[in-house]
Amino acid sequence: MTGTVRLQRAGAVARLWLDSPGRLNAISVAMWRELGAHCAALAAEESVHCVVLRGAGGQFAAGADIEEFPQVRHDVDSGRRYHLDLMAPVLQALRTLPMPVVAAIEGSCIGGGLEIALACDLRVARADARLGAPVGRLGFPLAVPELAALLQRVSPAVAAELLLAGRLLGAAEAERMGLVGRAVPPEQFEAVLEETVAGVLAGSPRAARLNKANLARLQEGPSLSQAEIAASFGFFASEDYAEGVRAFLARRPPRFSGR
Repeated sequence: MTGTVRLQRAGAVARLWLDSPGRLNAISVAMWRELGAHCAALAAEESVHCVVLRGAGGQFAAGADIEEFPQVRHDVDSGRRYHLDLMAPVLQALRTLPMPVVAAIEGSCIGGGLEIALACDLRVARADARLGAPVGRLGFPLAVPELAALLQRVSPAVAAELLLAGRLLGAAEAERMGLVGRAVPPEQFEAVLEETVAGVLAGSPRAARLNKANLARLQEGPSLSQAEIAASFGFFASEDYAEGVRAFLARRPPRFSGR
């Protein structure tokens, strides 16, 4: 069994499930490829306004499937291909999905699983989840491109705790360190997750896509050009902007079209 990544659609929400039964959803090569293919398809779906990514069976993902390593990353060349040709494009495809992506974190969120979660925009974690990247215990460092992505999400001090001390963090501590946005009691997890999704859906899908793109651009540097700043005000010509103002003045819920 190599596991799978399942896609479910319900209205404007797409749900991706990491599913490798009995293996804490360890991510096989086949699952990396499936996740990348789903991201490529969803990127073109204007009717999808929110993506939820989670693991089946009460676990997020315990990292890459180490049992495959002797076949797929056993020397310098195969290791380079695994990280640069397999993992990196998938993580980038997830990171650059145009719509907001919510990671629903339960159980183990370790190594490659943590990298997937950090590629999402919003992270909601059950209080009993465990997050970390103790790859040093397996004899290797975090690949440099993946470390660069980690440092875009957390401080060097937090990265050192994860990589040098090999600590596994509880959700509450992960929240304090900025790894997750919300750590919630188990009995509230599903409700808070759906509340988060509802919050995304309540806003303009066009505005959400623009906010996500602007957040990414402003983290890249250098400063915005005058042309980029001028273009950023194009939303004033959108239907969603006009509808949002009309709805507010009429004291009714907005009916956004995403245009």
